[in-house]
Amino acid sequence: MPSQKIQEILNELDSLMNKERKYIELVATVEYLLNLVEPSKREKLKEALYDAESIEDVYELIKAIKLLLGLQGARKYVLSSSE
Repeated sequence: MPSQKIQEILNELDSLMNKERKYIELVATVEYLLNLVEPSKREKLKEALYDAESIEDVYELIKAIKLLLGLQGARKYVLSSSE
């Protein structure tokens, strides 16, 4: 069994890896969602992703993309139902 000091270091590394893993998963999610966004809006959203400084920033970006996708869907629905 590792000493107390070694165990603390291992726990700290594990915590750091979990945070990084979550960040990577979120970035992959945003990249996927960006493919669903209108091309005219993608570049600005990509810039926002690269400027994100924390996991919370990425969560906020995901919320914004979901709203944008909802607007796109509503716009398509309205346009298709009026024809």
